[in-house]
Amino acid sequence: MLYGYAGKIAEVNLTTREITTTTPDEETLRKYVGGRGLAAKILWDRLGTRWRSIDPLGPENIFLALTGPLTGYIPGARICVSGKSPASNGILGSTASGEFPIELKCAGYDGVIVTGKAEKPVYILITDGQVEIMDASELWGLDGKQTIKKINKEVRELLQKRDPAFGLWKEPGILYIGPGGENRIRSAAVMMKWSHACGYGGYGAVMGSKNLKALVAKGTGPLPALQAQKTYHPY
Repeated sequence: MLYGYAGKIAEVNLTTREITTTTPDEETLRKYVGGRGLAAKILWDRLGTRWRSIDPLGPENIFLALTGPLTGYIPGARICVSGKSPASNGILGSTASGEFPIELKCAGYDGVIVTGKAEKPVYILITDGQVEIMDASELWGLDGKQTIKKINKEVRELLQKRDPAFGLWKEPGILYIGPGGENRIRSAAVMMKWSHACGYGGYGAVMGSKNLKALVAKGTGPLPALQAQKTYHPY
């Protein structure tokens, strides 16, 4: 695996609740660098010429959240969300910075691919090498501050229950939507922290159409090895 990559992308089918892992080959990572490039490659491979007829707010659309090889290293702290855009009906990539992409990398994943649609509101929890679909019924309808506060409390209690010796607490990274995304407003953003927004493309509406309230990541592992000369050379 190339330097800077964890080597795994989690794939979650919300319709079947099946969770799998895919590993991009090194040639693909060299040709399509970073979240935006890799998202374009994945979408073309999976949708191809069908993308024109796909409803961006239908279960057949794909929602992607992908990092790049420098994510987690100064100054790289960005995530790219992508899919067919309900705002333009094209394929876009929208980025924002925050803790989520770093926590995702520390949990051992370069990104998340979400397909299908959940029967009821859910969020996806990614921890060290583990991906789970969690109930988000009590989160639906909450604004950003309320969502962050409730997820922080729930995830902390869950992880401490699993490991009573859990050390110093650091809040997880959260990629979420508010009421605009839940109601499928075609300009709705995907948010991180209080005000960091993936604002282009209306991908908050795509998450809402899948009944997906948030992606939550908490990783304790080290970041993938990064050696400057070897990292830049392949690209």
